[in-house]
Amino acid sequence: MFQWQVILLAALAVLLLLGGLAALILPDPYEGPVLYRLDEQHAIRALDGLGAVLLALGCLVAWGAGAVWQRRMYAS
Repeated sequence: MFQWQVILLAALAVLLLLGGLAALILPDPYEGPVLYRLDEQHAIRALDGLGAVLLALGCLVAWGAGAVWQRRMYAS
């Protein structure tokens, strides 16, 4: 018996995590404007912030998929 809600949430979590990681690995010319400059060689740019948000959302969706799966598996 497939639990489509759990499968869809897990797939969404994987896509969000991959998108977040892809946004974090882009080189500097593609990352957009500087949001916060740490020093001469390091800065937090727009896509770094977007990548962090996508990673956080991916973690939350993965946690939610696990919670839904546990609730369905151990329901009384």
